[in-house]
Amino acid sequence: MKSPMVTNLDCVPDKDSYTELRVLRSAAGYYVGTLHTDEDGFTGPGSRDSDYFRTSQEAERFLRMVSEVPNPNEYLRMEP
Repeated sequence: MKSPMVTNLDCVPDKDSYTELRVLRSAAGYYVGTLHTDEDGFTGPGSRDSDYFRTSQEAERFLRMVSEVPNPNEYLRMEP
């Protein structure tokens, strides 16, 4: 599933350089978001589309849930 935030923001020029939504980890915890690969081939964080979760299992459950509901935009962040 593509990130609705990335897809809908006009200020994101190369939307194809973002991965599908996945569970990622930062110092703040686990979250659902994307990775971005720039023109030099560097891959880093792209978007954070959810709140933070304490465990990867909680984040995985959230990702499965938003992948199955009719309107995932109700649950995902739409702005940075």
